[in-house]
Amino acid sequence: MLSKELLDQGRIYARKIIDGLNASPSHFHAVNYCKKQLSQNGFTELKETDKWTLEPSKGYYFSRNGSTIVAFLTGALCGSQPVSSYKIVGCHTDSPVLKIAPYSKISASGYNQLNVMLYGGGLWRTWFDRDLNIAGKVIVKSTDGTKLESRYWNANRPLLKIPNLAIHLCREEQPLNKETETKPIFASSVADSLFSGGVEAISEDKFRIDEKHF
Repeated sequence: MLSKELLDQGRIYARKIIDGLNASPSHFHAVNYCKKQLSQNGFTELKETDKWTLEPSKGYYFSRNGSTIVAFLTGALCGSQPVSSYKIVGCHTDSPVLKIAPYSKISASGYNQLNVMLYGGGLWRTWFDRDLNIAGKVIVKSTDGTKLESRYWNANRPLLKIPNLAIHLCREEQPLNKETETKPIFASSVADSLFSGGVEAISEDKFRIDEKHF
């Protein structure tokens, strides 16, 4: 029988899972979230290029390219005896997603769309008629303009949507054309007219849609 104590524990655990998912809109964000959690729980960060000095009964982690992370615990006999056995647990930091293509702008049938590439074996019809966010890693110039820096970015709001056909026109047995039917819409072309040079007060604030991507 489900007790109140067990239910309360389940809610706490579920809340932690939800917080982790919300903090991980991309695999870069997921690794960054894991690094923070490990650091807060006593793990020490290592660099692959450094010589490691490991202590017994300690936790360590290192990451690569901001998209992969490895964490491990040393045994109580670390350093005094050879390692005779170990356990490995692995999982993905990424998941099926719509990745923005290098040339992202598409304009067709009166709509501005985002050109995307399908990554992974997703159930793509479940992405239709949902509010979609944009997040990932971007490369920007440093403040002094002397070098390039990587930053994690999350819009944290709905920006795009892939519209679906009416149910009587969209049966499961009909194959999905991934090249033409999965391009998210973010504005109708009328927005270009409204936010163009004809409205000076708005155009000064740089709301032109076609300047936001290429």
